[in-house]
Amino acid sequence: MSRLIPWIKRIIAIVLIVLLWQAPSFSTSGSVTADEQQEAFYRGSVEAVVQVLPQESSTVQLVSVKISEGPLKGQVIYAQNIYESSMYGSFLVSPGDKIFVYVIMDNGKVTDAYIQDLDRLSGTISTVLIFSLIVLLIAHLKGLDALLGLFLTGLFMWKMSIPMIAHGENPLVVGILTVIVGTVATITLVMDSLDKIMLSSAGTVLGVVSAYVFGLMAAKMTSIHGITSEIFSFFQFSALKNVNALTLFFSAIMIAALGAVMDVAVSIVSAAREIKLQNPDIKFLALFSSLTRIGRDMIGTMVNTLIFAYAGSELGLLVYLYSSGENTAFKYITGEFFVGDVVRALSASAGLILTIPLTALMASLFYAKHKGVGREKFKHVD
Repeated sequence: MSRLIPWIKRIIAIVLIVLLWQAPSFSTSGSVTADEQQEAFYRGSVEAVVQVLPQESSTVQLVSVKISEGPLKGQVIYAQNIYESSMYGSFLVSPGDKIFVYVIMDNGKVTDAYIQDLDRLSGTISTVLIFSLIVLLIAHLKGLDALLGLFLTGLFMWKMSIPMIAHGENPLVVGILTVIVGTVATITLVMDSLDKIMLSSAGTVLGVVSAYVFGLMAAKMTSIHGITSEIFSFFQFSALKNVNALTLFFSAIMIAALGAVMDVAVSIVSAAREIKLQNPDIKFLALFSSLTRIGRDMIGTMVNTLIFAYAGSELGLLVYLYSSGENTAFKYITGEFFVGDVVRALSASAGLILTIPLTALMASLFYAKHKGVGREKFKHVD
């Protein structure tokens, strides 16, 4: 029976994924009016490059595009593509390219259209599949459990968390709900015994809460309001104008910290359980001391995890600031956009570090109480 439990968990996870996948999508703006339907983005593919018009600093392509979605699905329209060699992200298209086209219509007829970007969906799916294959080849069934937990959490965010925030729910409450779902889904699938599931989940939640508390303190000290991205400037012109930026910022901190905090909590609990298996009579202080030493070694590298992740994601910005001179760089790095990102990275890292002593304390208290209990009590279920 114990060998069936992991497969029962996997089947339940797959059923939940299917149910979430089939859940209806939500719109934040209600019914769309006729005026609002006059401008829209559609996927399509380039049928042919009809004309190329070289200009002084740019090249204009006139192309025929077959629309693959929406009310124009199946129709072929003409669109312009403007290429400027000095502009990052500018590109020329060729027949067969998958693209997004911006269409302007009047009374249901296309009056103008412009190619906005390449459609990278198929390449993204291929990349994800290759990554999943690597995980499965290296980690086997444990990798499958990790992928199921990741996919279930990501799908919950896309189908539930994001629509709830867009519909006016408190982002902080939604963030907490997302953390709980992600923690339970992943740890239940990955861990092989009830004691490890409970302790790892509790350690993860405490670590994420620690990240939130640190973020709360840091936000007050740095006087930020949560406006940490240019995207917020568009909120006031959309149905999202009532979203509280600061609570959304704190929700982002918790979600950003979740993966790394979960990793640390699981590692500490697994170490505590293995130490208990090897020494069933170990005392609380000895176990806690051992876990603390293990945790210190983890901190030596884990403290840099989220900081380096942020630095890598913003490397282009950092290079630009360096080349802009000291005055420009100093002005930007003291602004809310930059400071907010730093606070988010430091808060997640603080939560990760605090997870170690909190989880070690809980695990030591739990396992030390089971005196004289060894492999018979904590038998692995593989």
